[in-house]
Amino acid sequence: MNLIVKLRRSFRTLVILLATFCLASIVISAYYLYTGYKQEMAFMETAGEAECEDLRLLAYRSVELKTAKPIDPSKTDPAVLLFVESQYSRLGQDIIAILESSRFQYHMVIAPAKGDIPPLTENGRGKYTIVIYENILKYVSMDSWNRELLEKYCVEYSVSIIGFHKANENSSPSTKLKGLPLHLYNNVALKDCVVNSQSPLLHITKAPRIEKGSLPGEDWTVFQFNHSTYQPVLLTELQTSRPHPSALPKAALYATVIQDLGLHDGIQRVLFGNNLTFWLHKLIFIDAISFLSGKKLTLTLDRYILVDIDDIFVGKEGTRMNINDVKALLETKNLLRTQVANFTFNLGFSGKFYHTGTEEEDEGDDLLLRSADEFWWFLHMWSHMQPHLFHNESSLVEQMVLNREFAIEHGIPTGMGYAVAPHHSGVYPVHIQLYEAWKKVWHIQVTSTEEYPHLKPARYRRGFIHSGIMVLPRQTCGLFTHTVFYKEYPGGPQELDKSIRGGELFLTILLNPLGSSGTPDRTP
Repeated sequence: MNLIVKLRRSFRTLVILLATFCLASIVISAYYLYTGYKQEMAFMETAGEAECEDLRLLAYRSVELKTAKPIDPSKTDPAVLLFVESQYSRLGQDIIAILESSRFQYHMVIAPAKGDIPPLTENGRGKYTIVIYENILKYVSMDSWNRELLEKYCVEYSVSIIGFHKANENSSPSTKLKGLPLHLYNNVALKDCVVNSQSPLLHITKAPRIEKGSLPGEDWTVFQFNHSTYQPVLLTELQTSRPHPSALPKAALYATVIQDLGLHDGIQRVLFGNNLTFWLHKLIFIDAISFLSGKKLTLTLDRYILVDIDDIFVGKEGTRMNINDVKALLETKNLLRTQVANFTFNLGFSGKFYHTGTEEEDEGDDLLLRSADEFWWFLHMWSHMQPHLFHNESSLVEQMVLNREFAIEHGIPTGMGYAVAPHHSGVYPVHIQLYEAWKKVWHIQVTSTEEYPHLKPARYRRGFIHSGIMVLPRQTCGLFTHTVFYKEYPGGPQELDKSIRGGELFLTILLNPLGSSGTPDRTP
């Protein structure tokens, strides 16, 4: 009897265990099915936009892809002939700024009404590899003699043309470009653009790059064509709530930058339906120069960037870094490292001002020092004094020794070999005592300044070597010791955003393969 009871109890226990195991299996299976579904949905969400754009581009991709006419850059010098509307026109100045920043040689000519052109050859060799028209209408409206002369030069010497059309209130709703199978529709409001990944001229620009939202202004021009020589580079949608030319054919996407492959008349062209205000136009313009010059006029894809943050520990109460700020700096560094290998912020310190803020800011100072190995550090000057005010070398040495002792005491690395003078004082014009003191105390090999040979325009800055110390041309990012709050940025936050999205900061990184970018000191 006892044996039977024991067997029943064992059987009941076994059934309970099996039921528990089954329930656990069901729960685990449900969990993995659910998480797998979530991952699939997340992937679909991230890929959905690109796939949607791919479908809308299908009409262009289904057409037989044509090969661009080969470019032979050996027949010309690596220079640009630029026709501008006036010496001070905005687009003309923007084009010149990009050419000069890229170190591309160019010759500027004010486009005459009749289209007279300067000499194009010398000793049987072409003087220019690309011709740029600020206003493409000046090109197509040239008198027949000069246009034939220019186009013959382009065909014989494998020269290409870049042109812009910026519509205004006087522009007709549509324009037929004389001599080309191309229609322009003007003063159109656009949104949601995508870069055509099939375009052969892409170099720096990545595709399919999707830019959501309204494009700036309502004065865009879109191109309509019915010839295999044309290929869209940048495609957009209409803002249907805004007026547009009644004759504009209906389409899912409209081209606002097109490439002429040279299949119509042997001349390759790239045409823009606006100026260079839009940041993607800047990228495509640089890529167009690279492609149409046969890579003679091109920028490397490599960028070497050093981001200096001056004035660590300097600043009045209420503007200094607290613990949250330091944590945000560390998080930003780690985020940037996912895109830029070994990215590290470079901190310039003045030890005299350590622990001179509020209690929260002093705690921020402490966290910075506990995280010293997470950053690079450079000498800035113990008391943030301008070096040119010290007339003897011994006083400068004394200041530097104090900062060096502070660094050693608090575990700040001292072997960087790089320094920045407060306000760039003494770097240029050269203060000899500064260079000698740097070498004695810190064994400095490299510094930087934004003052050589002049502060403005920034694209003219150059480097030099003095007393064995290399001086890098320094660029600024529009952030200063007195502009530390986003909402209080001069001109409003939109001004900073504008600098990032196609403005000064954007161009600084785009056009300077090697550079030091800093958050400079307060102006004196």
